Amino acid sequence: EVSLQDVRKEIRFCQKVKLPIIGVVENMSGFVCPKCKNTSQIFPPSSGGAEKMCADLNLPLLGQVPLDPRIGRSCDEGKSFLQEVPDSPAAEVYHGIVQSIQDYCANRAADGQNAT
Repeated sequence: EVSLQDVRKEIRFCQKVKLPIIGVVENMSGFVCPKCKNTSQIFPPSSGGAEKMCADLNLPLLGQVPLDPRIGRSCDEGKSFLQEVPDSPAAEVYHGIVQSIQDYCANRAADGQNAT
């Protein structure tokens, strides 16, 4: 809940200064076992989590990245997690987030060209 409070505060700041918000990414959204691929909720949301917050604030939820110790290990070793474990559930989520950001940017660029 404390993390969500921080995010809400940052969203209000961005809205106040008219900074566009592409969306929200929920980090550590469950734990996916690297061996069996089952998901366990380590931090169950007490108030609905990021999904509810996004619905309440009318913002897109870009993705829910599961907790995967291989992400931290790849970063510590200076390696790309997406290249090291491309078939992991977290990698799939990351690819979806990247695609959403690319779509957002492409739409903004197209809107800018249409305005001129």
